[in-house]
Amino acid sequence: MPGHEDASWMLRCEELARQAAAAGNTPVGALIVLEGLLLAEAAEQVPNGERRFAHAELLAVEAALRVAGLRYLESATLYSTAEPCILCGFAIRETRIGRVVVGRPSGDTGSLSSRFPILVADDVSRWGPAPEVVWWPQGRGGTASQA
Repeated sequence: MPGHEDASWMLRCEELARQAAAAGNTPVGALIVLEGLLLAEAAEQVPNGERRFAHAELLAVEAALRVAGLRYLESATLYSTAEPCILCGFAIRETRIGRVVVGRPSGDTGSLSSRFPILVADDVSRWGPAPEVVWWPQGRGGTASQA
């Protein structure tokens, strides 16, 4: 269920998305929050960045793991202005992020709305339970919660 704190974090994601767009990249911003504290944030760096897979979500996950010194982020929330793609969905599942707040859908590459909804797949034993997924704003895509 979206909360009051989700609004402020999503506003920050939108700022990051504008920064990405200003740099000629896909307008995506992402951040990771753990226990109310910002662990990491990132703006998309594709297609103009140096790294081919510098998606905002991947950059935020990598930084959050470094900052937290953890292997898994079960209690963390990832916020993104866009539905994580299949690659980013894989990273979210591998790190066991417990909650994901998502902006606009990503269509046929999305880890929720494509025919490969790995973000909410419940049949991959090594991943454990799927994260709670909330579309932002509430009602845009409904709630794809799999808690």
